[in-house]
Amino acid sequence: MNHKPLTNLAISSALWLAMLPTISFSQETIALPKQQSQAQLFLNASSLTSVKPLVITYHPQQVTLDEDNIKILQEWLTKLKDAPVPIHIYSYATPPMARRDMTKNSATHFAMRKAFNRALEAKNAIEASGINSNLIAMHAVGHREDDPTDQLRVTLRQE
Repeated sequence: MNHKPLTNLAISSALWLAMLPTISFSQETIALPKQQSQAQLFLNASSLTSVKPLVITYHPQQVTLDEDNIKILQEWLTKLKDAPVPIHIYSYATPPMARRDMTKNSATHFAMRKAFNRALEAKNAIEASGINSNLIAMHAVGHREDDPTDQLRVTLRQE
């Protein structure tokens, strides 16, 4: 197969022009972390592995964090200052005990909404302490059969 040089140039130019929007788009969306923050994370790695998950226990009817729990959460967050690591919030809630007018499905949805509101309250408290919202992941789990307590777990590890 014999191609003329002008044909090869036209084909390669058309190929490069077709790829140009893809290349420029991919370069815009990839945001690599700064080398300084990567180095800081590497230097703090030993202190971050020793951070235990924070567990806050709720009364079944309680949705908001009280002042004592906010202070405990802020003390836990001081261990993470200057380390851009993701924080996972796992919220567990039990379905209402007196659910005469509710089906099992609606009671489960009620528990999920309660768990979500608790996780949102914790997320707002974490954001208020200066943590970037992009580093916070909320998981409203709802009811767990193995552990029936209403609790909030804040951790660095995804479960």
